[in-house]
Parts: sequence; C-alpha cells; structure tokens
Amino acid sequence: MSSNLRSVTVKLPPSMWEQIKAIAEKRGETVSDTIRHLMTRGLDERIYEENTELITRVVKEQMEAVMHSYLDWPDVVYSQRIPQRKQNQAVDPRRLAICRKTG
Repeated sequence: MSSNLRSVTVKLPPSMWEQIKAIAEKRGETVSDTIRHLMTRGLDERIYEENTELITRVVKEQMEAVMHSYLDWPDVVYSQRIPQRKQNQAVDPRRLAICRKTG
C-alpha cells in the first residue's frame, strides 16, 4: 500500500496534533493511518452534503412508488395528498443520517 502513497508535509497546531494522536491510540493505528482515515471521512461527508438534494429526490420517488400501491385512489399522486415543503427549505441532514455510511 505504501508504494501507492505520496508523501505530504502538513503543519498542524499542537491541539490538533494531540487530538489526532489520541484518536490513533484509541483506534490502534499509526498517526498517518488516522490522518488518512479522517481525511477520507471528511471527503465522504462533503460528497454526501453536495448530493443531499439528489438523495432526497430519489428517496421521495421511491416512497411515492411504494405509497402509490396503498392509496385508495391509485390515480392520485401521493405527493399531491401531502403538504409540500417550501422551495427554499433545505433538508435537515439529521433526517438522512440513518442512510449515511458509518464505517
């Protein structure tokens, strides 16, 4: 694995260094592995945040498909029977937290 990695020098404040060392000790890995892990998590989180609207739209479509089969009037679209969120309201990320990759 190390042959595929690039060496990078980064200067960290002492408090951040201590936090990373503590995390590394807790995880039982090197500081370098911990920094890679934390950076990967940060990048994954950024991708998640940038795609929240897409995820929301896909989940809504899937829920409408499922709910459609339970409607009394199948010709009525499910989203027409529930109040719509205002256009400028963002999705609360805590509502999608159960879908987030945790490991």
